[in-house]
Amino acid sequence: MKLGHYYEGDISRFRVFAPQRRKLEAVLYKEDGSIEERVKLTKDELGYWQGQCRRLLPGTLYKVEINGRAYPDPASKYQPEGVHGPSMVVEVEGVDSPGWRGVKIEEAIIYELHLGTFTPEGNLRGAVKKLSYLGELGINVIELMPINAFPGKRNWGYDGTYPFALQNSYGTYEDLKEFIEEAHRLGIGVILDVVYNHFGPEGNYSGVYAPYTKDAPTPWGAAINFDGAYNHGIRDYFLENTRYWLEEVGLDGFRMDAVSLTFDNMPRHILREITDLAGTIAEREEREIIMIAEHLRNDRNVTSEEGFNYHSQWNDDLHHALYSRLTGEKGRHYINFGKLDDVVKAMREGFVLDGSKFDKYCKYFMGTDGTGTKGYEHVVHIQDHDQVGNRLHGDRMMSTYGREKALLGVTAVMVSPYIPMLFMGEEYGEEAPFLFFEDFSDKKIIDGAREGRKREYSFRGEEPRDPHDIDTFNDSKLRWETLVENKNQEILEYYRKLISLKKSGRVGPVDRSKVKVTSDPAREIIRIESPHTITLLNFSSKPQRVEGMKGLILTSEVERVEGQLGAFCAQIYER
Repeated sequence: MKLGHYYEGDISRFRVFAPQRRKLEAVLYKEDGSIEERVKLTKDELGYWQGQCRRLLPGTLYKVEINGRAYPDPASKYQPEGVHGPSMVVEVEGVDSPGWRGVKIEEAIIYELHLGTFTPEGNLRGAVKKLSYLGELGINVIELMPINAFPGKRNWGYDGTYPFALQNSYGTYEDLKEFIEEAHRLGIGVILDVVYNHFGPEGNYSGVYAPYTKDAPTPWGAAINFDGAYNHGIRDYFLENTRYWLEEVGLDGFRMDAVSLTFDNMPRHILREITDLAGTIAEREEREIIMIAEHLRNDRNVTSEEGFNYHSQWNDDLHHALYSRLTGEKGRHYINFGKLDDVVKAMREGFVLDGSKFDKYCKYFMGTDGTGTKGYEHVVHIQDHDQVGNRLHGDRMMSTYGREKALLGVTAVMVSPYIPMLFMGEEYGEEAPFLFFEDFSDKKIIDGAREGRKREYSFRGEEPRDPHDIDTFNDSKLRWETLVENKNQEILEYYRKLISLKKSGRVGPVDRSKVKVTSDPAREIIRIESPHTITLLNFSSKPQRVEGMKGLILTSEVERVEGQLGAFCAQIYER
């Protein structure tokens, strides 16, 4: 069911869900902002208002008038003047990639990036210039942080208010089409991070139209109304949004934000409806569409065929186990980790918090047994946008704890039987922070964002950077100029070799039966065996003797001593 403005032959049609309103009109504007025309909309029995007029030219600005006041279209495809301005008629030309069949989840090497800070330009045109670099690195799936319209020009994207609209500071649909097509030409799929659990605090006019939200215990306030009065229209809205991005635009899948906070008591859960729809599109178009959930409750039902049926889910346990062990940090979620056995369990079983261990941070027993899950059902990392950006200083592991520990951590990620994800810049040792930033215009919301960050980190007696300060955003941009330095080139080459080994299946095959993990607690060494390789990970601050190992393929050490595994270093051998 198409929503908002859409074309049908030589006609422009409008469809808006507003079941409790008595009169709606689409108001078309001239270039000077004056009203050019009004399009009458009529209501059907399910609460949808529909109308039509001549085929409007792309670029035509419009709003929807309710009770004498005009608002942006909740299904707007573009907001050229920001979240408070008029919506714009656009003609979206879908991706044209002849022969493209997508990337299977079992083969995915994921690279998470934020368009605004990935390049100096901070947009799609800048990002397309880096695609060949990612292809040479070995990346075959790009995960874009949210690109739907948000307030201002800079934001992580999770404060979006128009799920159908491409953020205007990132470019046009033509730019997005070029980006995806060039990625496909290089063998790279593009998946989108979508937010179906809440709307951002500024520019959200959805409540004027229908009860899109409901009260719920979430970190951001109201949740989406998937099971209350008039929920059929809200469900249609997000299902149509799924179809829009995957079918009409042509993206290769979703990473869905915080699905554990998507509340639905209807007989058929909206999350299952979404994954079923994605599967239908994939089958119809004969290509792979990857669906990944950020659930973070270690629930194996997220990926089971009987459950929500996602291909994979973000699993933070390996990150928490590695980071806590290597750094000694005990704040927030790291309080549950720190032992070498936690790393071993994460690599063997998937979930450390598996329902048998009390979560000291959340204050309850969390999780399910992950031993029966497949390797590709877990997306793992040593850092991501949350694990970097929600730190006080937005600091990366490389900059705070050094090369050895960072490379040891990513080696563990790659040799695990799971799907690896890199966070932009880590592959060459980027030391610029990734901070929390925003560009709200409402002073109350700006002050609320500042105070919220201060409260979150008050226990350390320090204040985080001002998220509204443009320098906070600028300082978060990748420093590509450092890539020419020898130390960064060495790190980049290490990542290239690791990724090549992973893609070939020589390390970390996703068939978990082919990966054996053992440990030597006395020497703090973890040994990972696969059919082709043996990997040794030294979590000790002292070098350790390794006898009888031959056929070294890769080492994270700068200077290797024969017969020795350096402190906080990794070695991979031919088996």
